Amino acid sequence: MSYTVIMAAHNEEKYVGRALSSVFSQTLRPSEVIVVLDRCSDGTGEIARKYPVTIVEKKEKRWVFSYSENLEIARRMVKTPFFAIVDADVELEPSYFEVLFSEIDEETGCISGKVVTRSRTLLGRLLSLWEKTYKLALERRPRGCALLVRNDLVERIGGIKDVPAPDTYIQDQVKRLGYKVRVVEGVRAYHVRDITLRRALKTQFSAGVARYLMGKGLLRTLGHSIVRLRP
Repeated sequence: MSYTVIMAAHNEEKYVGRALSSVFSQTLRPSEVIVVLDRCSDGTGEIARKYPVTIVEKKEKRWVFSYSENLEIARRMVKTPFFAIVDADVELEPSYFEVLFSEIDEETGCISGKVVTRSRTLLGRLLSLWEKTYKLALERRPRGCALLVRNDLVERIGGIKDVPAPDTYIQDQVKRLGYKVRVVEGVRAYHVRDITLRRALKTQFSAGVARYLMGKGLLRTLGHSIVRLRP
């Protein structure tokens, strides 16, 4: 199977090397890796250029939601039937994409492995324990930080839009087209960013706002924030 990895990075010099190393260590390697450098002022670009990647330097923000803009910039360059969103602070197990492609079928629009927080901070370790409760959710959704997607379906919906949570948007649209979204428990991706209380609260609040703006409803958004606490 042929796929392209797209990665957006804004001042990720602490993590981007680990993320790219895991991508290029895949047993099923991507055809291309596209990295969008979003107004970086640190060493992210220098680290990324050590790998055989296609670099796009974004000098200014045009969309309200910059992360969505970054992903769409990269997605428009994709020439393969599949693309994978891999965040710059995520490490993949070596067989990650080989396993996903062995599990995907014609009815599946997007798929991910199990995403686990692997943070050195106390809060990060607590969040990793909390993630075990995700299996109690009524609906299992793939995590957007290590997501494999059929590119033709995203073309059909007109690309990634200027939305606060592009992975949720893609999954919602894919389901409306009649396709499934899946999580494969047998392979993992690790979220390696060091989690602080300030960052956790900010991210959780932003995720709640994003879900509400995308029409999830207030009660559903509050319930998601409580039951599906994320770093």
